[in-house]
Order: sequence, then structure tokens, then C-alpha cells
Amino acid sequence: MLVTATAELVEFVRLAGGTVWVRCRLRPRCGGVVFLETSVEPPRTWSGYEPFIVDDILVAARLPARKRPGELHLSVEGRRRRRPVASWDGCAFVV
Repeated sequence: MLVTATAELVEFVRLAGGTVWVRCRLRPRCGGVVFLETSVEPPRTWSGYEPFIVDDILVAARLPARKRPGELHLSVEGRRRRRPVASWDGCAFVV
């Protein structure tokens, strides 16, 4: 799996502590679609997270073991409230 990050995200994550967390989250109200949830706030436990180093930042991803994306792309969105976002082979949800 290729993990890529924009230069803007790398700078954002460095200022926020150096680690970005990515996990899958089931949204039952959206027809059971699984979305990617991204944060710079650490979860309660590291259990199940796989570490990747991208441009000197730590990307910790908890993704399904049976289904992996070809590429996990990370970037920053928002003007007023900046936040990290992830895409799975170009999609914001698991395909």
C-alpha cells in the first residue's frame, strides 16, 4: 500500500504533534457505508494501528485486513477549521 501526503498536510501534522491517525468508521445512517476518519488527536488505544513514516511524520492507520487500498492519500481541508482528510484510492469511503 502506497501512503502519500501533501506538503500542506505534513506541515499541519508537524505543528499538531507529528502523528496523524486514520481509521475506518461505519456510518449506519448512510446505508452502512464505511468512511475514513482522520485526526491528529490520538485514540484511546494503539491496538490495530499500522505505522507508516511519510516525510518524517507518523501515519497510523487502522484499516481492514482483508481489503487494502492501492493508495492512501492524505491532505488538509477547510479554511476556517483546518483538518486532515484521507482518501482510499481517490474515495472518501471504502470501496
